[in-house]
Amino acid sequence: MRALADMIGNAPSTDGDSGATRSVAVVGAGITGLVAAYELRRRGVNVTLYEASGHTGGAIRTTHADGFLAEHGPNSFVTSAAVDTLIQQLELQEEVVEASPGANRRYVMRDGALRPFPLTPPAMLGTRLLSFKAKLRVLLEPLVRARRTGGDESVASFVRRRLGREVLDYAVDPFISGIFAGDPETLSMAHAFPRVAELEREYGSLSKGLMAQRTLAAPDRTVPTTHEGAITASPPARARLISFVNGMQTLTDALEASLAGTLRMGCPVRLVHRNDSRWVVDAGQDGAARARTVDAVVMATPAHVLAAMELPAAMRKHAAPIESVEYPSVSTLTLGFHRADVEHPLDGFGMLVPAVERRNILGALFNSSLFPGRAPEGCVTITCFMGGARQSERAREDTDLLVERALLDLRHLLGVRGEPVFAKHVYWPRAIPQYTVGYQIVKDAADTTEHQNPGLYLAGNYRNGVSVGDCIASGQQVAERVAAYLTRAG
Repeated sequence: MRALADMIGNAPSTDGDSGATRSVAVVGAGITGLVAAYELRRRGVNVTLYEASGHTGGAIRTTHADGFLAEHGPNSFVTSAAVDTLIQQLELQEEVVEASPGANRRYVMRDGALRPFPLTPPAMLGTRLLSFKAKLRVLLEPLVRARRTGGDESVASFVRRRLGREVLDYAVDPFISGIFAGDPETLSMAHAFPRVAELEREYGSLSKGLMAQRTLAAPDRTVPTTHEGAITASPPARARLISFVNGMQTLTDALEASLAGTLRMGCPVRLVHRNDSRWVVDAGQDGAARARTVDAVVMATPAHVLAAMELPAAMRKHAAPIESVEYPSVSTLTLGFHRADVEHPLDGFGMLVPAVERRNILGALFNSSLFPGRAPEGCVTITCFMGGARQSERAREDTDLLVERALLDLRHLLGVRGEPVFAKHVYWPRAIPQYTVGYQIVKDAADTTEHQNPGLYLAGNYRNGVSVGDCIASGQQVAERVAAYLTRAG
């Protein structure tokens, strides 16, 4: 097969296009691939969407059982212009549910107890999550000199330098687990949180930068702080934390329905190579593979999928760094309890557990407090996350052991009594790409691969952000780039 991949120009299509209509193959029907295919089809492009598994949506899947709703992956996402546009196009406005007003409240564990995370300066001054010394260190942040040396820096190094060790342990580390299931000692500040890093580069201080941004922000400007949220100054539309009445799969199901006739399910792509000015995609199960010639290819798969494909040697040479992106293992465990068996009011988004607390879970979401219809009357649902970059082996444990471990933490932190009346365990062997120190080599490799292979495009959460909103924007953007390429190609 490797030799075949190098035989440029010697693989005619058996399922090709005449060339009268421009055609594109999109590989991978996760949210990025679905959106890319949807946007291209809207532009009148002949699209074929290949998916190796038997379902679309990637990590976005929803299970309904016994009156409980369990999300396999993302439980919610933040709206943006890109998200709002897609929801309107799919006519899903009536299906949207906004998180309860208490969703802004997050709890963080410290010294064995849950503390509300401070969201405002007055709350920060009064919080018991941080010591007086740590608060003083935050107030003195504008006096810390900006880093002058070049090179990448870890999130942990950045935060220790500007805000101190305690802020790293109890304010930043738990949120790193919540977003990336990652380790701040290895994640790159410049790539995981680029806008925060830019504040120091531009203003010399985070505090000065935020104040300057607020002062300069016009009514239609937004000053993002991370890819999951934003500090806004009178934005045209309020960013909302949302899901859907019947769960996150509503979105991917709607995209799938809109792409009827274009989907090839259970059809892994094994070989991609260039044939003159076009591309040949060889896809299908063993013994039933078919080649299709198209004008462009969008690879919307996880980074590690490239390693399993047959690619021309020249292409693999440029793409090699992408194949090495790290994906730690994570298990999600959605548990249902009788409301009377949980002492905590569950009055917020959820709780996060810093690594220094040495617990079994990374954190938990209070699903039934966030959105309606997540549990039957008289019950609640709590989703626990286990594993991640620092405890990948834990994610691989069997369901009974994970439930036992999770209950130890839930009994202590939330006052849970008795046994769960519902449990849904989902294991992700490769969960979230890690934007580690030195990640620029991955982004450069993606850029070079595209530059050296006109008509080939790479998209996905290893490139432009890991949130659902990031992936939607990535799909829309790559569709625009492909459409422009097809126009230039004539």
